[in-house]
Amino acid sequence: MIAENIKNRIGDFYGNIGISYIDLTTEYGLSAGNCDVFPASGSIKVMVLIETFRRLEMGELSINDTYRLKRTDYINKDSSRQKTFGAIEYLHEGIELTIEDLYRLCMAVSDNSAFNILLRMYGTDSVNRTADMFGCHTTRVNRTIYDYDAISRGVENYVSVKEMANLFYSMYKGKVISGRASREMLDIMKLHQKDDIIRYYFDESLPIAHQTGYDDGIIMDMGIVFSRKPFVLAMAATGENTRNAESIMRDITLMCYRYSNG
Repeated sequence: MIAENIKNRIGDFYGNIGISYIDLTTEYGLSAGNCDVFPASGSIKVMVLIETFRRLEMGELSINDTYRLKRTDYINKDSSRQKTFGAIEYLHEGIELTIEDLYRLCMAVSDNSAFNILLRMYGTDSVNRTADMFGCHTTRVNRTIYDYDAISRGVENYVSVKEMANLFYSMYKGKVISGRASREMLDIMKLHQKDDIIRYYFDESLPIAHQTGYDDGIIMDMGIVFSRKPFVLAMAATGENTRNAESIMRDITLMCYRYSNG
């Protein structure tokens, strides 16, 4: 019934949409929609978070290692381009940020500059090799955010809805990097401040570990709802009417909540 309800709610949405759901109590899962792989937008930040925790676990990094902010780190410094998300563009040049500062800013306030700094430290090849380790073979990091030269050449980051749902499932099971790392990454994503989709119908007392993505004609939200009977939900859509997609995703979240929790 839940599969049919989701299909009916998607209806004749004009555009691409993908839904992947896993009930973490019964391990029943389903996928719906007409697409699986999407331009990633902000959801790709999960991959850099995982690479960070891999390096921390291996002793290649410390949370207290510092990075001094440079002028080139500001995405929109002295630029008329659209504003970026986050806080770093409001900090003064030369300020020291720790690795922990950077990954927390990257996830909690979806800071694009923090993501870019970490990605430049690691390199796309390293991030993608780590993604492969955890079953993400079509989810790919190919460029920093707002790299206009790469964008003009058609270089894009991609995310698979199914792969991301399975990744969150593995994280819930403590199998991404380690049990401790999985728990810490989920705790960080519980701080995510963009709450227009999965959290929309719930108050702040319900923990939700998730990561959103927004861009022109792109909208997505992916994570775990820690209700009495928790579930994974990964959703993405592209098209002209993302406001309609946002409404669809909110309703599907509530359907999944009611199905998982009886």
